[in-house]
Amino acid sequence: MRNLIIELRKNKRSGAIPVLILTGMIGALYAYANFAIRKETLLSLPLPPMVILLTQLYGMIMVLNLFGIIVSTTIIFGIEHQRNSIKKMYMLPIKISSIYMTKFIILFLLLFLCIAVQSLSLTVIGRLYLPEGTFEAGGVLVFAVYSFITSLPVLSFMLLVSSRAENLWITLGIGVVGFLSGMAMASTKHLVLLLNPFVLIMRPAMSASITPSIPITVLSIVSSIVLIIAGYISATKFHYE
Repeated sequence: MRNLIIELRKNKRSGAIPVLILTGMIGALYAYANFAIRKETLLSLPLPPMVILLTQLYGMIMVLNLFGIIVSTTIIFGIEHQRNSIKKMYMLPIKISSIYMTKFIILFLLLFLCIAVQSLSLTVIGRLYLPEGTFEAGGVLVFAVYSFITSLPVLSFMLLVSSRAENLWITLGIGVVGFLSGMAMASTKHLVLLLNPFVLIMRPAMSASITPSIPITVLSIVSSIVLIIAGYISATKFHYE
């Protein structure tokens, strides 16, 4: 708890925390405005109303979330690299691995809040605009959990990169390249390419169904755990030169 309070104080002015909060709010407002303006066009598509609500709106929301993750992970460790701050911490009775895990917990909770706000917006849209009897609150909840799980590998990967890259432009560059690679491979069915975390986050938007894919869900959870462990070990074993 003490580490969490310290990290929250450190990031109070860094911008890492507001980034994901604003991302959630902007995504929610975008979804509402988009559906309100394009209601007739969207509902005329040859798809069930719930599929239209979730998959057609999630694409842009996912892009916003992805860039929110990239920026927030870059910033949250960027302050540690300024003026060699993290190197000086090795002289203090502070575990760098604890700092790493605390930052992950903060970002984990912020991402959860971000997707929760956006899902609330989708719920409001569904109740207001979908044909009577077609809206399913449970479907929104399941899809929200699915999109959150598929977002965790990118969050874990980008935090790992940010912790090791002292130059924040390198972290941003890797994030942008990852985004482009995800766009290029988003529709792939090859297992090896699905190991790319930027592909996993895009899978819900590429589906014609709101039913979560069990293989994608399992792969996302396993990838997240592996990347979190890798980041923890990296922070524990390897000192910054």
